Amino acid sequence: MPATRSIRFLKRSGVLFKDASTPRVTIAYHYWKYVVQFTAVFAAYFIAGRLGQATTDVRSNNLGPVWPAYGVALAAILLCGYRIWPAVALGVFVIAFLSPESYLTALGQTSGSTAAALIGTFLLRHIAKLDNSLSRLRDGLALILLGAFGSAIVSASIGTLVLHASHIHSYAGLGSAWLIYWLGDSTGVLLVTPLVLTFPNLLRIRNWVRLAEFICLLTILVAICAIVFGDLAIVPVRMIAFAVLPLVVWAAFRFGVSGAALSIFLVATVATVQTALGSGSFASNTPFMNGVQLDVFFAVLSLTGLTFAAVYAERELAQREREQSLREQVGMEVRLQNQELLRESEEKFRSVFRDAGVGMVIVSPEGRFLATNSTFCDILGYTEEELLEKTVESVTFPEDWPAFSQKLREALTDGCSFQWFEKRSLHKSGRIVYTETSASLIRARNGEPQYFVGEVSDITKRKEAEEALSDMTRKLVQAQEQERARIARELHDDINQRLALLTFELEQLKQNPSEVESRAQELRKQTIDISNDVQALSHDLHSSQLEYLGAVAGMRSWCKQFAERQKMEIEFKSGVPSVLPFEVGLCLFRVLQEALHNASKHSGVKRVAVQIEEHSNEVHLIVNDSGKGFDVETASQGKGLGLTSMRERVRLVNGTISIESKPMGGTTIHVRVPLESRHAAKQEAV
Repeated sequence: MPATRSIRFLKRSGVLFKDASTPRVTIAYHYWKYVVQFTAVFAAYFIAGRLGQATTDVRSNNLGPVWPAYGVALAAILLCGYRIWPAVALGVFVIAFLSPESYLTALGQTSGSTAAALIGTFLLRHIAKLDNSLSRLRDGLALILLGAFGSAIVSASIGTLVLHASHIHSYAGLGSAWLIYWLGDSTGVLLVTPLVLTFPNLLRIRNWVRLAEFICLLTILVAICAIVFGDLAIVPVRMIAFAVLPLVVWAAFRFGVSGAALSIFLVATVATVQTALGSGSFASNTPFMNGVQLDVFFAVLSLTGLTFAAVYAERELAQREREQSLREQVGMEVRLQNQELLRESEEKFRSVFRDAGVGMVIVSPEGRFLATNSTFCDILGYTEEELLEKTVESVTFPEDWPAFSQKLREALTDGCSFQWFEKRSLHKSGRIVYTETSASLIRARNGEPQYFVGEVSDITKRKEAEEALSDMTRKLVQAQEQERARIARELHDDINQRLALLTFELEQLKQNPSEVESRAQELRKQTIDISNDVQALSHDLHSSQLEYLGAVAGMRSWCKQFAERQKMEIEFKSGVPSVLPFEVGLCLFRVLQEALHNASKHSGVKRVAVQIEEHSNEVHLIVNDSGKGFDVETASQGKGLGLTSMRERVRLVNGTISIESKPMGGTTIHVRVPLESRHAAKQEAV
């Protein structure tokens, strides 16, 4: 059938909407959804029908004790709606056609089963108002009386009439055939329909303890069924079959209708298979009586299990409703009590709002100030009366307003709060104030937004500190890159060139061996000079003497080497009787390096005095020269990082540094670093 004709057919059948404006995607979705449902229902009915035919040995006349296919048909129409009847009809016809029956019999059984399922669904939906969860006693009884016993009357009546008309000589009586047919369809509904309707509930078991309990229950149930319906000598009485009833009740109480339905289905499956194989007490009579007794047993078991499950579920539902009602009653009393507390809270809120140590504001949804406290007025420099005539936009930096207004709109739309939004505000004087704002939206009882309650903090000093830190970090990176460039130049322009020259001269000696003895001393001196320069460069980066000799001896040695390289005179005096902590010594060493490098570059003199001493539980480093000097304030604000680096190093060891200098007045750097208590105790012990 072409797609267009298929869609028209499905529309006429009620499968799809008849509205011509329905989008093509929606039509395609409903079309393929129906195809999937049709296929699933047909396959389920076919499998159930074949299973029902497999047990025909229990009864005579080619009829099994249970016809599960009818339970599938009723469940399918209850779940998918009346539109799924073609799948049910096709399933019935195929099953009947594949059995040794005539075309007339197949058509008769198809019409009977399909009509019965449709009538049963109509009765359950419109008369009993069935809830597919079967969580009420009325739902369980309606399924039993109307869905099982009631609708099966239609299928049994039509089916037996068709069978009697087709096989008039094969049946001893119409009444016996009708009873067999009616019991088979009824038990099919009792065993299959509740399981299909409520099986998804079993898939929602997530607790491992409950899952283990359920598996244990089913295992015990199957084991007892194997004993009860087998040919063991320990089961001499037919009524012992009801030994499985406590387990069915257990499943009903612990796992609801779905647990009871699955346990009943397992019992029926084991009992039917054992009886069909000729085992158990239900196989000791004629096939007709065996089938009737099985059906009666299944009906009693289903009535008991489903009724218990529905009663227990309804009781739990009523209990939850009572608890909900009690909670609502308690909530009402609490609300009445809270009204008085609310009035008191409002007074406290006003007091806290006015006296809060941070800026507090109340703003309308349109962005106008409704109330402010004194702290917020101090932040922006306005009085409260002046702010009440302004809007949030008027005191917000123009470039920051779009983002902040978007935040306010999101809060209005989502009904949520926002925390610590940074923006720039405009002070009355015109300067920029950095603020952090958090706000909560207050709504009326009907859900309409009333106003924002905001908290505003002045973070200008913090932002300035962050900017200063960022600037210092940038300078540190630049200094690091400059130091790397300097080392690279030293290695490339000096050391590497001298090594290349030395290599060239050695190559010349290779060509003139007679000059080796005369030039060996010169080449040796060049090699020693290169080694000394590499060693000096290494000491500038990391002095090993500082680790092995201690801070004072390492600083003395470095000053000697630096003076020799720079052709300077460095007077070094020490008055430190004990070993300094490594971090303190390293700090003083780096400060000394920076100070002497600056002196050699900028002071214009060749003599520097260095003094390190310890007293009053502090170590003092003083570097003095009588050179050109400089303006300390101007140098601190410049691009150089030397002074900043020294200050940061001293700060990290909790020390202080003072720099005294003026043009043509020399420079004195004085560092004071406190020693730790354990170092002082060690010094006293010595």
